[in-house]
Order: sequence, then structure tokens, then C-alpha cells
Amino acid sequence: MIIKDFNINELNLKYFVGINQIKMNLRRFMESHRITNKKEALNQFLSILDEFQNENENSVIQLINDKYILNQDHIFIACYHFLKAFHLNHNISNKKNIEFLLYLATNRQINKSLEAFGIDLSQLELNNLILCIISPFNNIKHISDNLLIASNIEETKCTINTQSFTKYNIIKEFYNINDNQIKSVLRSYGKVMENLESNLPSLFSALFDLICERMALLFLR
Repeated sequence: MIIKDFNINELNLKYFVGINQIKMNLRRFMESHRITNKKEALNQFLSILDEFQNENENSVIQLINDKYILNQDHIFIACYHFLKAFHLNHNISNKKNIEFLLYLATNRQINKSLEAFGIDLSQLELNNLILCIISPFNNIKHISDNLLIASNIEETKCTINTQSFTKYNIIKEFYNINDNQIKSVLRSYGKVMENLESNLPSLFSALFDLICERMALLFLR
């Protein structure tokens, strides 16, 4: 599990963010809850999440589909922006969980953000799941451990920082970012790359910068 604390002095804002990659044994979960229908299992799982959210009302507990997550910093910056939005009463949604997803997607449309980063039965079966917890207290691991026990879910190796050209292209397409925009950012680094596939870390850095720019613009709209 990745846990990081943040102290934003200009906003007098201190918080902790935890990122946990998890997998569910759906068959075992259904057996333990005496459920025979997979859709009902999803609803039961989300109900457990809601219970933990209600018990930890000062925190945000959110399951995320990892398909369009670039890396851990993508999540950290989205957390900063949605907390800043609520702190300054500049939020789009009245719900912090939804606001978080809007900034991850860099989009004001709730349906699109939920479709991209929310969880449905297919993600539950494929185990493309990230558990993200944002809290003003240093209680991230406590919440995560108890939630995993209550849900019969296992923590797995965190792979969100893995880089590949497949991942890069999927995320670039989702955010509708083109090669000219990538090249422009690379030039600002002092790099001229005719062959964009020659330096994967630089491509990820450029893509991250463009996503962050869109999060900032979402706040300003």
C-alpha cells in the first residue's frame, strides 16, 4: 500500500492519501455472503464500502477502475484539486467522491467520469481495482485493513506506476491528447523527439503534465 501525507500551507490543509491495489475472489465473496447472483455481489460489496464511508465521514473511500490511471501522482494531484475545490467552495459536485472522479477524468460530466473510473461487475471480475482513501487523519492503514477483512479482499502488488506503450496510448486516447501536444511539452523540457517511441519515461512525463494542466483548468472553469 502506498501512503503519503500532504501539507498545503497556503490552504492550511493537511491530509493523507492511501492507494491500495486489491483483488476479490468473487466466488469466495459470494459464498461467504450467501449470494448466488454476481450483480447482487457487487451491490453487497458497494454496501460494505458505504458502511465504511459512513463510519469514517471525514474521509473519502473510493474504488477506482485503474484503466486510465497514469500513475500514483495522477491520483495525488486529483486529490489536491478536489480537496482544494471543497476548501474554497468551488466544487462542482456536492459529493467528495464524485468530485474526486471528476478531477481524475478532468471532466465536468459526472456520467463520463463514473463510466471511466467507477466500478461495475466487469471490473470486479477482472480485478482492475484500486482502493483510494483520503483522510485528514493518519488512519489510512487502519481503514484499509478493516475494509479488506470485512470484504474478504486481498491486497496485491501495486502496478499503477508501471509504464508501457499500450498503457500510454490507451490513456492518451482517453484524454484526447495528440502527438503535437506531447511534442510541445517535450520541447519545453529541451527534448526534440522525432520518434516518440524512443523514450517512454519522457512520454509519460509529458502526458502527466498535460493531464495536470487539464485538472487545473477544470478548477478554473
